[in-house]
Amino acid sequence: MQIAQQIVGVNQRLGNTAVPGMQGTTRYIYDSQDQTATTNQTLTFFSNVSQRQWPLANLNNNRFEVGESLAITGISYFWRATSITTLADAIQTSAEGTTAQFTNTFTLDFYIGNQRVIKSLDLNYSRVGIGEAQDPAVLSNVLRFETPIVIPPQVEFYATVRITSSGNVDAKKMYLGLFGQGTLLNTKSTF
Repeated sequence: MQIAQQIVGVNQRLGNTAVPGMQGTTRYIYDSQDQTATTNQTLTFFSNVSQRQWPLANLNNNRFEVGESLAITGISYFWRATSITTLADAIQTSAEGTTAQFTNTFTLDFYIGNQRVIKSLDLNYSRVGIGEAQDPAVLSNVLRFETPIVIPPQVEFYATVRITSSGNVDAKKMYLGLFGQGTLLNTKSTF
């Protein structure tokens, strides 16, 4: 099934029949949370996102407006120092540690409308080069989905990341991004 067909199908099942006339787009949304220097913690992303301004998040709400939707085709995650004050701070990203980071586990759960649609996904899966011919010393923080997950308009969504470690992790700001194809409200014509 094409991603556009999946977006239309999910929205139509929810009674939103106007989606085929919306503007298609590519979208990347993200949020950030403070990771503390402890061994076990759970971070919640996109919930209360209105309390964080850019560059800490690029959304005003954890639900899309009328006509907006997103078929998530992948997740990215990265860390920054906890104090971000300039554009350069926001753009300069880094991985959390080196290959020693594999002593930590980052387990993602994703919810749409309080229904869990991703359960206990180990984000380290993206960092070992499974299925890719890449240098194992170069860690990828991007995980692409086999099946897109559609977030329809006006339905709340959020993600949790459970961090478990054999030792304390660094106190940094963790960012979680979702990307894929989506729709935007179109009151005139589609481009």
